[in-house]
Amino acid sequence: MDAQPQSTDTYLKTVQWLHDRRKPLLIGGIVVAVLGLAWAYLAWTKARNEDDANAQFFAAPLESGARSMAVSPTALLNVASTYGGTAAGEHAQALAAEELFTQGKYPEAYKQFSEFIDTYPDSALLPQAKVGVAACLEAEGKTSEAIAKYHDIVLLYPTEMNILSPAKLTLARLYEESNQLQLALTTYAELARVLNQNLNDPWAAEARERAQLLASQNPKLMEALTGGAPSAPQNTFTLDANETEGSKSAAGATNAPKTSPPPAPSGNQTPNLLTIPGASSNATLKP
Repeated sequence: MDAQPQSTDTYLKTVQWLHDRRKPLLIGGIVVAVLGLAWAYLAWTKARNEDDANAQFFAAPLESGARSMAVSPTALLNVASTYGGTAAGEHAQALAAEELFTQGKYPEAYKQFSEFIDTYPDSALLPQAKVGVAACLEAEGKTSEAIAKYHDIVLLYPTEMNILSPAKLTLARLYEESNQLQLALTTYAELARVLNQNLNDPWAAEARERAQLLASQNPKLMEALTGGAPSAPQNTFTLDANETEGSKSAAGATNAPKTSPPPAPSGNQTPNLLTIPGASSNATLKP
C-alpha cells in the first residue's frame, strides 16, 4: 500500500529538482548542441579542404606532355602551402622537392625536403625525404655532410631494404671518393652479404663488384677486413674463387664498374632521385 505514494513522492522530488535547476540545465544543453554543430562543421570543412586540395593537386600544370611528365614545382608548392596538413598538400610538397632536385635546384630542393621532414614527421614519405636531403648535400659537393645523413638513414631504416640498400651503396661510394677506403670496403661487404638471401638484388650485386675491385687494388684492405686470417670467416665478404687479392685483371673485367669516381652533378646532368612514393633508384648511384 505504501509503494505508490513513495513512487509519487520520488517523481515529485525529481520534477522539483529539474525545475530548480532549469537554467543551468538549459545552458548546458545549448553548449552541447553548439559543440556538436562546431564539430560537424570542422569535419565538413576538413573533408571539403581535402577535396579542394586533391582537385588542385591534379590540376597542377605539367611542364610538358602527359601526367607522368614533370609537374611545375611552383604549382605544387602552392598546393602544399594552401592545403597544408592534407594528404594532397603532403604529396605536393614532396613532389615539388623532387622536381626541384631534378631541375638541379639543390638549395631549393634541400629547403623543401627539410620543411617536409619537420611538417610531416609521421609521413610514409619521410624516408624518401631524408634521402632527398642527403642527395642534395651530395649534389652540392658537401660530401662530409652527405655521409653523415646517409649514415643516419642506414641506422634509422635497417629493415626497409628499398631504402637501406641504395643508401648504403651510396654511403660506401662516398667513403671511397673521400679516400676512407677501409670504411668503403666494409660497407660494400656488408651490403654484398644480402646476396646470400637474394641473388637478384641489384644493389648488393654492384656492392660486390665495387668491393672486389677496391680489394684487388688495395690488398691490405682485405687483410684488415678478414682480420689477417688466411681464409675469411663464413659470414665475411670474400672475393670470387677465380680472383686473387693482387689481381691486376679485375679492372679490365667486363663486369667491373668504372674505376674513376662519378662526376659531380651539373645543371644538365642531374641524378634520379628516389621516385615518390616508391623507391626505385638511388640519388647518385651510377658513375
